[in-house]
Amino acid sequence: MISIWHMPGFERTIYNLIKKNPRLKNKVRDAYQLALSLYPVRESVINQTMEVRKGYFFGFHDKIPWSSGNRYLLANKFSIPNRKITPDDKLTVGIFSGEGYRDFKPLGETKSFNWQQGCMLQWVGDSDELIYNDYDNGQHVAIRTDVNGNSIRKYDLPVAAVSPDGKYGLSYSFVRLARYAPGYGYENGHEDDLLLPCPSSQRLNLVNMLTGDVKILFTLEQIAGISPDPSMHNAFHYFTHALFAPSSRRFVFFHRWIRDMNYVNTRMFSCDHDGNNLFLFPTNGMVSHIGWKNQSQLLAYCSTEKFGDAYTLFEDQSPSYTKKGEGLKSDGHPSYSPARPDLFVTDTYPDRFRLITLKLFDEHTGLQRELARLKSPLQFRDELRCDFHPRWNRDGTAVCFDSAHTGIRSLCTLDLKTEIKEFNK
Repeated sequence: MISIWHMPGFERTIYNLIKKNPRLKNKVRDAYQLALSLYPVRESVINQTMEVRKGYFFGFHDKIPWSSGNRYLLANKFSIPNRKITPDDKLTVGIFSGEGYRDFKPLGETKSFNWQQGCMLQWVGDSDELIYNDYDNGQHVAIRTDVNGNSIRKYDLPVAAVSPDGKYGLSYSFVRLARYAPGYGYENGHEDDLLLPCPSSQRLNLVNMLTGDVKILFTLEQIAGISPDPSMHNAFHYFTHALFAPSSRRFVFFHRWIRDMNYVNTRMFSCDHDGNNLFLFPTNGMVSHIGWKNQSQLLAYCSTEKFGDAYTLFEDQSPSYTKKGEGLKSDGHPSYSPARPDLFVTDTYPDRFRLITLKLFDEHTGLQRELARLKSPLQFRDELRCDFHPRWNRDGTAVCFDSAHTGIRSLCTLDLKTEIKEFNK
């Protein structure tokens, strides 16, 4: 994708015409950025407190890589070059610790990963136990271990999200994602219903993290049958982007469908952790990235009838919503500070010169601050792209993000104590 942070009118017009056609959009973007790649620009603006760990990355923006108390930092270590992942490729999962989080300790290996979300590596509640997806005996599973590498449990399904209290996990098909959302699924595995448009055998499941018991919450067929849209006809449907609220009592998920392998539509639902009180948010065909602000409010970059494409703050289980992030004109990956409920960090996609920007935004004052601006090499695009996906630490004093500005995918951390003091004045 291309950032519209400073898009002139003609660029924005073209973007709006092709944004729902990923294949065409990518071709236009690549040709445009290639043509501008020789134009001289200042490549990097780097904060002096930034630490760079080459050959490591974390994944998505909706998970906290720091352990409770910020003692450990989760990371994925890779040894393959920047190319499409194959079924037999492996990733090493582990933790950084020590001063500046420079000491890496490997804890396991996995064959279930992608460049966007890694292997869904995440902490289990406030414990020193972690979980990640793997491939075993022909199926995707989830492995739970502790920081000493001791095996705790293997789950029979891959886990996409764990509730903040560590009691529940959510699961859907990463085989289906590999086909219909390239870059977000796993290259190994097989499912008999893969070529069916909207099979009832495709399910959103709740996993009891203590017992391993699985409860079917919804099937694709059930969700597609709620307020169906004409664009769903002859489209292929899938679940993705599940995320628990801070309370662990509710969660949000995306229902997406794609036509002709080109045109993508998204709806956003929320429900209780047991599947009750299902709610369809009033979005308009596009939802990209989300972040819970508190127990009942959710920020999304999405399209609505009232605001078009914008950062929008929704009240869960309510038709009301407001526009946020005035001046933030680009899609990005938002995450709220755990210490300041009106402060969030987000990023942009590469602009016309392949520059990605990390920004801090204060909802209360409208103040925004550029934290870093780094150039992503042209080879990091499509499934191989390296989005920043910024994530806060536990006390809201630092963020970590993935970046390829050095020419290799790297895990970066950035101390924000000085910037936050200025925002608090």
